[in-house]
Amino acid sequence: MYYRSCILLVLSCAWSLLAHASEPPQLKTASTHPIQFYLSLPDNWVAGKKWPVVVVIDSAERDFLQAATAFTHARQQRPFIIVTPFVVTNGGAGVRGVPAYHYSDQVWDRIQNAGPFKFDMDGITAIMRDVVKDYGGEDKYFITGLEAAGHTIWGILFNHPEALRAAAIVCSNYAGRWIDEAHISSAPERSALPIRNFVGTNDTLCAPGNPIYTQMQKAVTVAEAHGYKNVSLIRVEGKGHERLAGEVLAYFASLTQH
Repeated sequence: MYYRSCILLVLSCAWSLLAHASEPPQLKTASTHPIQFYLSLPDNWVAGKKWPVVVVIDSAERDFLQAATAFTHARQQRPFIIVTPFVVTNGGAGVRGVPAYHYSDQVWDRIQNAGPFKFDMDGITAIMRDVVKDYGGEDKYFITGLEAAGHTIWGILFNHPEALRAAAIVCSNYAGRWIDEAHISSAPERSALPIRNFVGTNDTLCAPGNPIYTQMQKAVTVAEAHGYKNVSLIRVEGKGHERLAGEVLAYFASLTQH
């Protein structure tokens, strides 16, 4: 009877952990801005302490829930708060008609009038204020994304490096969007800011000589020319054109130990 009770207790605890870990990301809207986002707290989250935040920018596919879920699953026991904002600067045309967005006509008018990058930057800033206030998020955040997410991420890197703790960009696009290369940020934080480019060894879209790889090289050249001194490239063996969520989070986790 004792052994049966122990087994039942172990199974009960395991089921409780599994049920908690499988909680889907929560859809939210920033309190002071109309941007929407998915939020996922780590399994062991408690109030009263600080938690590192990872902002996930999706590719031009704009499957925000899939992106949020991929990083939530890859997080395992790492202490990251995962935030996936519904940005509009991540590549593609005709974004207003994309079903993934649930913005009103008034919000779309605001995006058009203010400009997409201002909407996204102000939106992420508003999200972070909420996450810091309500969930104990750290002030500076990690940022990551695949391919067309690079348009958004390089925009933030070159305009507001002071907001970031590190960036991990996977096979990133770069076309100079949202960036005035003659007036890139001179914030002192840019110099040591860790920026790591990830490429899977089986990613044929990001093989040397291909357009996306060339764009990534251009972004690195621009960064280094403007005083960003901690830019690197890592090739992930056996991986293709994918988010590399596990590898990215492992990299960010290594930076939290310093």
